[in-house]
Amino acid sequence: METEKQEPSPSLESGLPSPIYLVTAHLAVVVAVIHVTLGLYNWIRWASAGFLVPRDLRWPLFVFSGLALLVGLLLAAQGRYRRPLYLGGIGLMAVYVLGYFGWHAEGHRPLFFIGEGSGHTGPLVPFLLDHLFAGPVEFLAIVSEVALAVLLLYLLISE
Repeated sequence: METEKQEPSPSLESGLPSPIYLVTAHLAVVVAVIHVTLGLYNWIRWASAGFLVPRDLRWPLFVFSGLALLVGLLLAAQGRYRRPLYLGGIGLMAVYVLGYFGWHAEGHRPLFFIGEGSGHTGPLVPFLLDHLFAGPVEFLAIVSEVALAVLLLYLLISE
């Protein structure tokens, strides 16, 4: 009797990781690029006005959190600290999404929820939907952050 040769799976043959890892990594890069770019752009605007530490602390935090996301991606790609990195990524995505809507709902206060803000009136759900669809960058950021959190949760559970 002849024995049948089994073909190796395409993912093993190519040496590429599973598609879930590739999609997750790409989403992490998208989220990081959005936050680093927005953070640097606005932080430089503050610095050009003479404020090294801007009144609006979101911008330096965007830069540092985006860079931290890239460092986490590099560590995860090396197979190091994956579970803690997944948890940290999920937490960071929650901070991004909840912070975005919370900051707008609280009236754009300069120190997040502290300080003088402009109040918003009207029902909360239409207000939040208006901010979700405020522009292409905002929409891409929120969708990417939520999708990344879901994929990181899946990886955390499945590994």
